Amino acid sequence: MKVPCSLGLRAIQTDVEVMALHFTPQRHAQRRGLTLLETLLATAILLIVVTAVMSAMSAGRAQSNHAKQVVSATLAAEMLMARVTAVQSESFLTGEAWTKHFTLGVQAGGWNGHSEQAGQITAGRETVLPLLPAGYQELTLHVTATQLTQFIPPPVATAIDGVEISVAASTPDDREMTRLVRFLPMPQTLAGASP
Repeated sequence: MKVPCSLGLRAIQTDVEVMALHFTPQRHAQRRGLTLLETLLATAILLIVVTAVMSAMSAGRAQSNHAKQVVSATLAAEMLMARVTAVQSESFLTGEAWTKHFTLGVQAGGWNGHSEQAGQITAGRETVLPLLPAGYQELTLHVTATQLTQFIPPPVATAIDGVEISVAASTPDDREMTRLVRFLPMPQTLAGASP
């Protein structure tokens, strides 16, 4: 029931009419917020992005660790190669003695077959030298040395006698991380010397 207003104002509405105005479909259409479907979709997208980022970080960390192992293996092999090749030619009387210094087995005083096991990588051949830091101690180093003649093609056309030295660095599970190979030419002062 509507009551006329004598002051020219709108008529006062009944309680039922007021309630009907508040719950009309147009009122719900203007409401702001997310539906359950929108929330689930946003959560799924966020989960995919976070998973991709975490996977990339994990792969990067694994590659970084592998690169660190390769660098450590290469440095340890270089240090051992430097110890093997640090020889004074004046300390040998003949080229044969110089060659045997490298090619004889470890038991006979040569470098061939020399190995340093994981946890025992030293800064030199002598037992009094200190161990290298922990990052190098996960490796095994092995030296092989063979007598070799390198042939230089024309126009030089000559043969050079010497020794090929190989130092391999491996992980404890026998996975080779690096291998260095060097050819050491026999010093000229010893090339023509005979026993």
